[in-house]
Amino acid sequence: MKPKEPLTINLNVDWRGLAILGIIVSLLALAYSVAQAKAGAAPDANGLQAEKLANRQNQDATAIPMPPQLNCPEGLLPTINGECIALDSVGEPTLSAAADIGIAATGAGDRHFYLTSLSYFSNAVLNACASGYHMASLWEILNVSNLTYDFDQPSARVQDDSGYGPPAGRNGWVRTGYIADSSNTPGSGNCQDWSNTGSGLLGTKVMLSTTWEAAPGHISAWEAATDFCSTVGPVWCAK
Repeated sequence: MKPKEPLTINLNVDWRGLAILGIIVSLLALAYSVAQAKAGAAPDANGLQAEKLANRQNQDATAIPMPPQLNCPEGLLPTINGECIALDSVGEPTLSAAADIGIAATGAGDRHFYLTSLSYFSNAVLNACASGYHMASLWEILNVSNLTYDFDQPSARVQDDSGYGPPAGRNGWVRTGYIADSSNTPGSGNCQDWSNTGSGLLGTKVMLSTTWEAAPGHISAWEAATDFCSTVGPVWCAK
């Protein structure tokens, strides 16, 4: 029997391959460290603000449905109260812009208001009110219990059960107190400060509620919505 010969293993190491592998592992470790550092870094304030604004715009776009657009027969105009009226039923402006500014600056004693019986184009609403009155901001007429409704004003609207008070369930254009805007947001949209009748623009309309015990069960005076600036509508006036 031959004696056993010792087992010999020859290893051929490719040092260039090992070096490349080492570089790859080092780069991966560096990339992981950078990612971990970024994850633990303080959030960028401008980035968060931009993200919040984008989220809010997306929420606004989905939360508020666009108002329905009324299609009227040829020769008739849609109103913000869902009617179709003839062009000769639309009111004419009664005041100049300068006169309106002067009236708006009058004192803050006993306040009066009314809703016009006629409808007006959105670029004429600032001059729609009778002499001595101006287009009301909602904040002027918000608390109707402190106001007098001028039911005997010739251009005021009254309804069957108005009595000495204002009509309910009837929309009117109202000023918002906001910058020039045309968004689908009640309280912001104002037909670019009531200067534009573009079909894609929107303005704010309000009416006194006819559903007093809607959730959460407290009587709320005003209901607000938007409508297209290409429609016509009554105007809330105050003095």
